[in-house]
Amino acid sequence: MDLEITIAAPAESDIPTILAIEHDSQPEPWSEKSFREELGRHSLFVARIREEIAGYICFWCVSDEVQILNVAVRQDFRRKGIARKLIEFAIGSGRQATLATLEVRKSNRAARSLYESLGFRVTGERPGYYAPHEESAILMERAVSSDE
Repeated sequence: MDLEITIAAPAESDIPTILAIEHDSQPEPWSEKSFREELGRHSLFVARIREEIAGYICFWCVSDEVQILNVAVRQDFRRKGIARKLIEFAIGSGRQATLATLEVRKSNRAARSLYESLGFRVTGERPGYYAPHEESAILMERAVSSDE
């Protein structure tokens, strides 16, 4: 059964739900202020299933690059293709983009596997990037074609 996933900009009233997903998903969650800033920049989007927020993505389109900053899916909606749809949405939003980039915790094998399945490849590592355990960030990128 395919879920009908819609992706759109969130309302300000969606911030508490986004924060709950963030706190459940990230070892170092973003602050409410950070999400409000991204909402104001129009760089934050949510995936909804039957009006429920199932996940979110934050990304910037800078020149010819899509920079994926944060993506998370609610636990009860994981492994249903939502993160994939969010990432594809972000990449498709970069009209002039030729490159998509992101960083991921070295230990986050599930996310790395997803990114690899979407064509991202490892391009480097930032040792000690993520506190408090000094975990490395794996840098990944993929080319973006004009028909995406």
